[in-house]
Amino acid sequence: MNSATLFLALRYLRPKRTFVSVITIVSILGIAVGVLMMIVVRSVMQGFEVDFRNMLMSVEPHVIFAAEEKGDQAADWQPLVAAAKPKPGVLSATPFAGGVVYVENESYQMAVQMFGFKAAEAGPRLEKLKGSLLAGTLDLADDTLVMSDMTAQNLGLQIGDEVGVYPADEVTDIAHVYRAALDEKDEAKKKKMLNGIELKPLKLRIAGVVRAQTDRDGGYSYTSLTTGQRILKLGVGVTGVAVELTDPEQASAFSANLKSAIPTGWKPKLWTDAEDARLAAMKNEQIMMQLVLLIIAGVAAFSVMNTTITVTTQKRREIGVLTAVGARPGMVVSVFVLQAAIVGVLGTLLGLIGSFLVIWLRNDIRAGLSMLGGGEVHAVDGVFLATIPVHMEASDVVFTCVVSIALSLIAAVVPAYFASRLDPAAALRD
Repeated sequence: MNSATLFLALRYLRPKRTFVSVITIVSILGIAVGVLMMIVVRSVMQGFEVDFRNMLMSVEPHVIFAAEEKGDQAADWQPLVAAAKPKPGVLSATPFAGGVVYVENESYQMAVQMFGFKAAEAGPRLEKLKGSLLAGTLDLADDTLVMSDMTAQNLGLQIGDEVGVYPADEVTDIAHVYRAALDEKDEAKKKKMLNGIELKPLKLRIAGVVRAQTDRDGGYSYTSLTTGQRILKLGVGVTGVAVELTDPEQASAFSANLKSAIPTGWKPKLWTDAEDARLAAMKNEQIMMQLVLLIIAGVAAFSVMNTTITVTTQKRREIGVLTAVGARPGMVVSVFVLQAAIVGVLGTLLGLIGSFLVIWLRNDIRAGLSMLGGGEVHAVDGVFLATIPVHMEASDVVFTCVVSIALSLIAAVVPAYFASRLDPAAALRD
């Protein structure tokens, strides 16, 4: 009976010169397109997230323990470093002097986020920047500054040029003094207050330029710890402690384990906090895209149902004959479900092959579409999104294939069930 079922299913799949053969091919192609879209879109969406997370890991310190208020920067941070370094998975735990500063060249200024490290203690942190170093060095000698190419271009700077650097807090303080001076009624006092307004930038030499991965890290700069302390007027104090981990995904658990060692007034900041809104948006986009792709797979399954309905309608007399000679309803159902299974498997395999081909040629396809649209693809090697990212999980591919075949089977069950309930006498009279 099993061989008979397979024989009938194959026979119904390849009738000669009938409309059924056309819709069978359409059904296979519909499933193939659904599988292709599910795998390609899912892989690219995951690729964007994985690449973005990797970019954040390479730009942001994995964990920063920093003072919330300016007055807490003189806290005793040594016990925190001593507690962090022996922890498993810790590459480095080093104090830093950091904050927003203004870099000035002639009459141009630009605000940047500065980190001041001891080069000898910040090896893993600096190691992450080596791949982005465009010119100069990352030695972090005193009175030198390493900046991004974005900052250097905006200010017209090159290696060896001298710039003035002063903390953003000074600008805020000056603004307060200037506002108070404008409100002062005594002209002599007002003049004295205005004359006292003066910025005294520290002169630094550009020692290195690193490639900016995103607009956010485009404002990052690096110097030595002592130079950072001088710029921010910290004395021997530090802004915080930066920690690099072998597994950045464990940053949250790591910071929780050090809770008792964190100085009063300090709090941890994770690398994910820098772009938590964008990461959450990417996750939501993936969920919604998965829903859309499942709907597309459902539409492809309807084409299988359409094929089954057409076959059961055209083979009404044959179904009546089968039932009349003793074929049970289960056999009739199995014929058409097996037919749908063959269509589902063929479509899934075709979609799987097509998805691998599209992923392999994705950048060529992007270039071709761009040329057809009259544009150009401008990609710089090593920069985030220089190529279309892809991250394919084997579990996602298996899940897609299983869902595709399962939907094909489910779509065939209903029409096959009604076909099995036909009255043989009525079917043979038609």
